[in-house]
Amino acid sequence: SFVNSQEWTLSRSVPDLKLGILGSVQSGKSALVHRYLTGSYMQEESPEGGRFKKEVIIDGQSYLLLIRDEGGTPEMQ
Repeated sequence: SFVNSQEWTLSRSVPDLKLGILGSVQSGKSALVHRYLTGSYMQEESPEGGRFKKEVIIDGQSYLLLIRDEGGTPEMQ
């Protein structure tokens, strides 16, 4: 699900893990993130990337995984 910038910075009772996905335009970053979050493949590529969240359990501990999908050339960053 999409996370707006205000939600991104709110403190939570669940510890968070932050993951950045970086790479060239149209390299499959968004498709990989979408597949992980939903279990299905994207029909069309989303060129703008985004911020996503998913609750995950690691060694019995619940975490909020915050994923930021960024793409483009270094000049665009």
